[in-house]
Amino acid sequence: MASPYKAFWDRSMNVLREQTVRIIRADPMGNRDAVLPMYALRSLEDLKNMATGSDADLGGKSTVHLDLGPEGKGRFWGKLSSELNPGRHKEGVVERGGYAGFRNKQRTSLFGTLSWDTSQHDFLRLRVKSSGDDMRYFVNIQTDGPVRSDLFQHRLWLPQPKSDDAPHEWTDVIIPLSDFTLTNSGMLSEKQMTMMRNAIRTVGISVLGPKEGRYELGIESVDAVTAEIAREHVDRNLPPQKDANGQPL
Repeated sequence: MASPYKAFWDRSMNVLREQTVRIIRADPMGNRDAVLPMYALRSLEDLKNMATGSDADLGGKSTVHLDLGPEGKGRFWGKLSSELNPGRHKEGVVERGGYAGFRNKQRTSLFGTLSWDTSQHDFLRLRVKSSGDDMRYFVNIQTDGPVRSDLFQHRLWLPQPKSDDAPHEWTDVIIPLSDFTLTNSGMLSEKQMTMMRNAIRTVGISVLGPKEGRYELGIESVDAVTAEIAREHVDRNLPPQKDANGQPL
């Protein structure tokens, strides 16, 4: 079983190797591959790199779990509730429940907190599987910005089966990084700003009310891809993709 110290050391050594390669190649920006892996959820070790949260942290009754489903891939599930526990009416406590989420933990190393540079990538790609629960899911990105409560958010539109009798399948959802909007403490920010795509610290998924009840979403991997890779997906009859307003891309 890998310890947190080993993971910390491995990340530090990876950074050192990458910096050494850049110096040898005289390439300060580093080699930009078409696919930038962020994380996968295919093992118990992968799950240890994730953090979960819900309105229960602030007096709500929603539950959140992140484990491996029957197929050995990530499963984000729980029960969403708008109810609040008695005695929660105090400063800093939500007045209405109905949210849960997860994200990768911040990746610390000897060289500081690591971030992903997606400046050469145009899209975020998520390998997901809908359960057909009709819940509202969102993708959340935190950058190395000055305000820690700022999140860039986009609706995660999940494709429907080809017919009423067809099962939900694993599929890739492609989201333009330029379509994310700035939020703060769950509210849309009046003053929008461009995402620092060269300094992404965390990527996560949340589920929000007002619908209540059980939710479940399969999540296998998250990465950033170039426009060329995104076009290849479309050419392979990828399910229709939508922008932040639900319109076809």
